Amino acid sequence: MANGIARLGRGVASIVRLVMFLPKLRPRHRFDDKEPPSPPDYAEAASWAALPEQPNNTAFTPEGIQASRDHAADVFFVHPTSYFGSESWNAPLDHEHANEVVDELVMPGQASVFNGVGRIFAPRYRQATFYVFLKANDSGRAALELAYSDVLRAFDHFIEHRNEGRPFFIASHSQGSCHAMRLLKERIEGTDLGRRMIAAYAIGFRFPLEQFENDYFTSIRPSSRATDTGCVIAWDTYADGHTPGQRGDRAEIWYGDGNAGGCWQRRAYRKPVSTNPIGWVSEPHRSVAESNIGAVHTVLDGEDAVRWNRFGGGKKIGLNAVGLSAPLPAEVSAELRSDGYLYTSWPKQPQFTRAVMPGGNLHNYDYDLFYMNIRENAEERLDAYLARNRERGSRVG
Repeated sequence: MANGIARLGRGVASIVRLVMFLPKLRPRHRFDDKEPPSPPDYAEAASWAALPEQPNNTAFTPEGIQASRDHAADVFFVHPTSYFGSESWNAPLDHEHANEVVDELVMPGQASVFNGVGRIFAPRYRQATFYVFLKANDSGRAALELAYSDVLRAFDHFIEHRNEGRPFFIASHSQGSCHAMRLLKERIEGTDLGRRMIAAYAIGFRFPLEQFENDYFTSIRPSSRATDTGCVIAWDTYADGHTPGQRGDRAEIWYGDGNAGGCWQRRAYRKPVSTNPIGWVSEPHRSVAESNIGAVHTVLDGEDAVRWNRFGGGKKIGLNAVGLSAPLPAEVSAELRSDGYLYTSWPKQPQFTRAVMPGGNLHNYDYDLFYMNIRENAEERLDAYLARNRERGSRVG
């Protein structure tokens, strides 16, 4: 009971902090009233958070784990929101804190999970500020359009100049998954690229299941088992005993025809695509914690000295990733329920509870809690893809 009371207290405190923080997030101008930040040039290395030829923190592996250097695939990774500014609706490419979060938390903690299967390409982009997901309006939609235009150009550059015809994964989180959903429709669905896409891990943005039930997507399907390819894998994580908020969810998802036509629609009350990352089934199922082969967290140098009270500002706060933890087996169990959400036991380690969002939302740990399961599964899907293509080639021969 004491633990439950403590969690309730932390939840109330997080809601209070969020309510106090919200007014500081809203840009004081309309999108059209101010020139947006300069666009990235994806021919320049500075426009990428990760490229295979330049040192970056996607090379980290969990303690005791070796990364493969014989990569048969590529990974196009779209990072989540790291910009909480109100001076612009979109992040400047040189925003110190936004880039610090991407480089020192997201690249090691999320993108690195794929370094066993592919070369990682992660573009910087003029991400929309966090506020756009709290209150939908025309300025917020314009900011998301601008952010997506960068992601689209980065992907086109990746395919034309860097991928060299190799099979690839798409991976993303949060705002990155918002853009990845649209990218799948506008560049992958029904195209030759679809035959080269191994899988899309579009995690943490409530991918509507209805998009696969009404012929919006036809060639791409939700994953239903660990070795499916050409598919979408997605989940949204909540602590057991909590329910995802719907009424207050103002975030929107793009619905389009793939030819520049479409509109933004509210995502609330739409059942999401979901996969249980412990076992990789898509129907309601509870996986015991013992089947979770390892949660992993980023290890920061001098974490006690990090000025976390400045998180979300414009300047760096002193984040310096020095590695990843050893895998922590059985950190949480995971139950996929009929509502399409993933519910876990409360994490054991404090590294996985410091940034729990209101309502028991474990959004910030969608990757961390299942890191080794995702890592192993990416290898399984790559192996399945290569085997199917060898079999297809032998039949043709």
